[in-house]
Amino acid sequence: MSLKQEFITIQEKETTARVQQSQVQAVRLKDITKKGVRVYQDGKIGISGAVGDVSEQLLLENAKENLAAGIEYPYPLTKDRKDHRAYNDAPLSSGQVLEHAEEILAVLRSEYSDFTFSEFVASNEIRVQMKNSEGLDLEYQDAFFNVQLILKEKSTANLFDGGLAYQSRQVNLDRFLDFNRHFLEAYRNKVELPAGERLPVFTLGAAIPNGFLARSLHGERFAKGSSLFSGKLGEELFSEKVSLDLLRDPKRSLRPFFDAEGVVLPESGISLIERGRLLRVLTDKKTAQTYNLEHTGAATGAYDDPPTIDGAHGQSLFFRTDSADIKGVLGNQLAIFAFIFSGGDFTADGSYASPVQISFLFDGERLLGKLPEFTMRSHINRMLGQDYIGTFDNESLYVGDIPTQLQGYYMTIVR
Repeated sequence: MSLKQEFITIQEKETTARVQQSQVQAVRLKDITKKGVRVYQDGKIGISGAVGDVSEQLLLENAKENLAAGIEYPYPLTKDRKDHRAYNDAPLSSGQVLEHAEEILAVLRSEYSDFTFSEFVASNEIRVQMKNSEGLDLEYQDAFFNVQLILKEKSTANLFDGGLAYQSRQVNLDRFLDFNRHFLEAYRNKVELPAGERLPVFTLGAAIPNGFLARSLHGERFAKGSSLFSGKLGEELFSEKVSLDLLRDPKRSLRPFFDAEGVVLPESGISLIERGRLLRVLTDKKTAQTYNLEHTGAATGAYDDPPTIDGAHGQSLFFRTDSADIKGVLGNQLAIFAFIFSGGDFTADGSYASPVQISFLFDGERLLGKLPEFTMRSHINRMLGQDYIGTFDNESLYVGDIPTQLQGYYMTIVR
């Protein structure tokens, strides 16, 4: 069999203003190129990669030598497609990043001197190219402004007490500051949890279920019987409101529109769960062929690794918006917006529990005050079944111009 070749190039530029004690302490510039080469012959794959401007010819020779490792890959390459997409042609200069950082921090120092802020304000640029000898030529370019500030109350001994977050292709500091003024005022207003054992809890995006769903929809786990969903293809698992797609839309995810095998999904993605019913699972070419499953284009992997299944964190899984008007759905009931909850997880049978470190009283439109710590509990079948409130377009929390959602469920609250 003739030798087939594939080339992956990732270029990342970053300007980062490092922040400590609400002051810019340093500005760092990063410009990194990563190159990977894959070669295919006689059902085997050889891979070579390097950081820096290494010649492709050298990497190609190394990849040929690595065919001797005997890694099997007897699958057809993606071919005959040229698709170049750029999502932001006006990246910020390093001077603009510093100017924006200083403007944000000046307001925070002046109006919120009872807090200190640390971490970074940055501008990121990325280009990912994938080409092969079978006529594949894909390119994704993007740039975005990124604010990640950890806040600490000066009156506490905690390492941190919350944070401000913002990712946006176009910078709107007025909206950013307006929202975070409201956020910090709500933070200052300490309130008690509403009465009741079961309360509505909202999160930004599907932060709670996505990791568990990604693991449970992993094609190999599903086929081998180790997934909670094994053997349930075609069955109704959740509320008929629930629809989950595998979606690679850079407008929503700041990630390439193709997977690690060069597969480009339809613009609307691929439906995995449709109106509560399980239709498909996550597969790359290997898993689909090995277990006779539908290929869903879910390959991931580093530029210098063999492709595998995108099932670790659920970054490409998106719930469809199925509800509107959170305030109307809640009626007169107040909800919880869970902001930081770490240290919890799902068990293999789908039970969930997590401490909630930072949360707010939420009326469906605005954050009203900061709540004390508590623990929330549920089960995946309840969260996305009888206790599912819905997935809503996020119109309450301004975290940038990348579209986001709010998702809600009734949870058991342990005080």
